[in-house]
Amino acid sequence: MKKLLALLLAGLMAVAAAGCSSAPASSGDDSATDSGSSTTSEATGTSNFAGTPDEGMVTVDLRAEPPDLNPITTTDVASADILRETTAGLMKLDENDQPVNDLAEDYTVSEDGCTYTFTIRKDAKWNNGDPVTAHDFVFSYLTGMSKDGGGNYAFILYNNIKNGDKYYAGECKAEDVGVKAVDDYTLEVTFNTPLAYALHLFAFQTYLPVNEKIYEAAGKNSSGGSLYNSEPDLMGYNGPYYVESWTHNTELVLAKNPDYYNADDIKIEKIKYTMMKDSNARMNAYQGGQVDCINLTADQIDQMKSMNEPIHTYVDNGNWYFQFNLQTPALQSAKVRKALGDAIDPQSYIDNVLRDGSELANGLVPTSINGANGGKYVDGREDLMDHDTAGAKALFDEGLKELNLTAADVKLTYVCDDTSRAQTEAAYFQQQWKEVLGIDVDISPMAFEARLDAMTNGNFDIVFAGWSPDYNDAMTYLDMFMKDNGNNYGKYDNPEYDDLLNQAMEEKDAAKRQEILHQAETILIQEDYVVYPIYFSVINYVCSNKLSGMTRTGFQEFDFCDGAEIVS
Repeated sequence: MKKLLALLLAGLMAVAAAGCSSAPASSGDDSATDSGSSTTSEATGTSNFAGTPDEGMVTVDLRAEPPDLNPITTTDVASADILRETTAGLMKLDENDQPVNDLAEDYTVSEDGCTYTFTIRKDAKWNNGDPVTAHDFVFSYLTGMSKDGGGNYAFILYNNIKNGDKYYAGECKAEDVGVKAVDDYTLEVTFNTPLAYALHLFAFQTYLPVNEKIYEAAGKNSSGGSLYNSEPDLMGYNGPYYVESWTHNTELVLAKNPDYYNADDIKIEKIKYTMMKDSNARMNAYQGGQVDCINLTADQIDQMKSMNEPIHTYVDNGNWYFQFNLQTPALQSAKVRKALGDAIDPQSYIDNVLRDGSELANGLVPTSINGANGGKYVDGREDLMDHDTAGAKALFDEGLKELNLTAADVKLTYVCDDTSRAQTEAAYFQQQWKEVLGIDVDISPMAFEARLDAMTNGNFDIVFAGWSPDYNDAMTYLDMFMKDNGNNYGKYDNPEYDDLLNQAMEEKDAAKRQEILHQAETILIQEDYVVYPIYFSVINYVCSNKLSGMTRTGFQEFDFCDGAEIVS
């Protein structure tokens, strides 16, 4: 293990050092972060880099092609980053991740806390000239709750909106669903039960409006899916920016929308997103004045500190875990699944491979997530994992014996992204499984979009998956493992688990609800090991002197609409 770590770290240092300019050695500030916060930790000092030369435009690295800009069907962070800038919803998140009015001029909430009535501002319009109306929200929500038009995120609509589940199942009509256009500028949404995070939902991409005329005009692809927002000329937008150009898998450029209702407050004319998979390429681009903001690997953190480059850090509320395909014969034992996770020695992996301040996972839900009565969700919940690397082999053999299998029968493929970091991680995991468990695991790197497709179609045994929260509540992490959830890639099916989450959805007492969620998480992780959580992530990044005021938090990877500006 020590030999492997030395080789991995040497490789990472070589990647980070190649092509980098030299600078006087200096001890930069530690990039420590408060794990109880999702806000940015402001770096001090001035960047050594002036930034890109393009007047009126900033360039940031998105790292991957956004796979799906259709808000009705999208599921990923990269796409959400673009939609946040192009499509305005009822609410938006401010720089502190609090929901504030966007297209909603005002709203009221019924006495029972279930019905939200929004008055929509009359000065917002689509790129085809149509005003944004309540009908755009009704169309979007009903399409999202239909089996033909919705995607993996349909559940976030039909699990919450009154009669949404019946509509999804084809058991009721549209007029029976709890979303109604009272008139052109009044929208009424009724939930099954009061939701503490309801306003956060109205800032989430699946709750964005869609103009039906633009959507229908976009047409469908050969598989019957909508082409809406798949190319610049098929876009519907009503927000601060629009997609001016898109060279797939290379770059996407946003330009300021002059018809946005709040255009005067948008200070940056254009935003270019690059899609560099290689961390060394990102660093070269940053130092060469080709990009204004990049995320850092562990060795790049050390490199930037040595140059006294200010490093920004934020807790992104993400969790990273092994997702197991429960249809794979060798993975149908919770003991085998736990052993595969324990074998990698997660703390050693965090300390020696990641080295970025990430936190060892003690369950599925990160310690930063809010809980009942002003506390944190993890308050009162025991650690659900023991990370017993020493006992992994015995547990693995015991689980295989119960399945009437031996180690020689185990043929597993590990799917990961094709980035340099992901493949370095894969090499570490592969070696640990060989060294600790005595099995050979094949590695299958693939592009981000292909990896999502593989997960959706069940074409994997183990995948290193990450989850960024949709809203600040434990439910966003737990409900994706319900039987019929579109994000239940491993095909977990436990009626007791589903029943507990259904109880939590209906429970109005916050403390009791949290207790129910704790019970469900214990079943998911400590008893069934459906997934194996490894760490809760933080993001370290650098920005050139050109860019100021950009928002980066655990719920907004990039936002340029709340004070961002070009300052040099």
